[in-house]
Amino acid sequence: MNLLTTLFTTAILLGGLTPSVRAEEAEVAVPAVAAAILPPSHLTIDQLASSDFVPVSGIERALNSDAKWHRQWAISLAPLFASEALDAASSYGMRELNPLLASPNGGFGTKATALKFGVVGALAGAEYFLVKKYPRSAKLFTIVNWTTAGATTGLAVHNYSLH
Repeated sequence: MNLLTTLFTTAILLGGLTPSVRAEEAEVAVPAVAAAILPPSHLTIDQLASSDFVPVSGIERALNSDAKWHRQWAISLAPLFASEALDAASSYGMRELNPLLASPNGGFGTKATALKFGVVGALAGAEYFLVKKYPRSAKLFTIVNWTTAGATTGLAVHNYSLH
């Protein structure tokens, strides 16, 4: 309680002791104080005061970034599906090591191709709904899609080297 009383009394005394500022002095003092507090800007006061200037807030910048990543995510689906198609084409008729994809004779066939594209399509659909609900997840899915496309393309190249 003593500390609060001391702080309150000090604030009142300091407020009473400060000289009053005339309007002419305020015009000089306010920009000097603002220049000391605010970061430097390449915009002039006239540009800031113009009616066509629209500042971009942090939220708007984040939304623009989310829209950029949403486009990148949509683009990343094409190489993902292309690499899966390349991998299926390179594996078709060969012996399959993955028991989930192997036919009864141990080869990679139509069933494996349908299963492979079904899983990738379902994952792309899940990504779509997650990106729609959580726009910031587009960045993660973009990275995952490109990485998966690269790895799958590498496997397809390996399969073609075996022919």
